[in-house]
Amino acid sequence: EEVKSVLGGKAFPYPKPLSLLKGLLEQATHKEDTVLDFFAGSGTTAHALLQLNAEDGGQRRFILCSSTEATDKEQDKNVCRDVCAARVRRVMAGYNGNPGFTVEQGGEFAYLKLNKLAPADLPFEAKPDSAAALLSLRMAHAVWKFGEGGVQHIARADDYDILLCAEVNANAVDELAAWPKAHGVQRLAVYCDRPVALQEALEGRGVDANCHSLGEALLAGQVGGRA
Repeated sequence: EEVKSVLGGKAFPYPKPLSLLKGLLEQATHKEDTVLDFFAGSGTTAHALLQLNAEDGGQRRFILCSSTEATDKEQDKNVCRDVCAARVRRVMAGYNGNPGFTVEQGGEFAYLKLNKLAPADLPFEAKPDSAAALLSLRMAHAVWKFGEGGVQHIARADDYDILLCAEVNANAVDELAAWPKAHGVQRLAVYCDRPVALQEALEGRGVDANCHSLGEALLAGQVGGRA
């Protein structure tokens, strides 16, 4: 009934009671913990965590994982997208007279899909949008929306900016060459599709930069450096 009240009648078999998960989180977590649920189901863990944050002023965060659960008969079945993520969005926004949740209470999230790449395919399959998602997660603990073309700022570390260059061309080189003075940094770390060419171009313009491939962005943090 709890799930139906959120999703407007869309059923989910055997969801965990909200009160049960909330009680477990209250006993087992501190106010600034991150809770990882590998079997997210209908998203009860997130729902309970948001309520608990609102009650005790906590800033707990959640990571929910789930599979699509598609089958040959139901090829578009996607519990993660159509039940879990949909429920979390409704709960955060407020539903059926229940108030929503602020960002401070955990009231925002990013919906991401896993993409598996074979190691041999990495040089051809590494794309700027995938690199942007992984870099922003790793460097900024957030997910920035990828802007097509140009140069995208990912994060700042000490005296240098971490950037993503979607395409190495004359306009991108000009923008990167002007970046340190325009943004008050000494150095750049740039991920792009042609790191050697970009490195040479920036060195020729007197810019202190380290250029990395998109593949490096995808492999960093992987077990054994594998795709």
